[in-house]
Amino acid sequence: MDRSIAELIAALCEKGILLDQLQALLKEEENCMISLDLARMEENQQEIAAGMERLAKLSEQCRLMIASIGTELGMPGNQTLSPIIERLGAAQKRALTEAQQSVAGNAKALQGALSLHRRLIEDSLNVVGNSVNFFNRIFNPGHTYGVAGAFVNGGRGTSGFVSKEI
Repeated sequence: MDRSIAELIAALCEKGILLDQLQALLKEEENCMISLDLARMEENQQEIAAGMERLAKLSEQCRLMIASIGTELGMPGNQTLSPIIERLGAAQKRALTEAQQSVAGNAKALQGALSLHRRLIEDSLNVVGNSVNFFNRIFNPGHTYGVAGAFVNGGRGTSGFVSKEI
């Protein structure tokens, strides 16, 4: 069981490091968006995708380890660390608690970075949408009340008069 706990602590530490790396990749992607470095942004997105795959595999591995350790401690079906931590010795309890807090802190920081990233992309898309609408209005003027009182050119010959009263 000590070996299982040590493997879980190592996996949690690896997960924390991976979360830090993903946060750094998101920051780099923001810089690529700002500098319009599309080639580097594509490479960065591939690195993020690979990191997310590793994170999913690592999370599944941690989940299985937690379930296995829970079963060993007489808690079949356990899916969280807190009940496991309560049943461990002082040294293992401290190490596992530190690993848990580290992963939770890194996950919260990554969530904040993702939120900022989402807002940056949404704002960028809004600017693009507004620019497209602006140019559509310039190049495709609508005939609304803004042209009221102007001479009518279409379909009436070359005369500038609208009325036939002369």
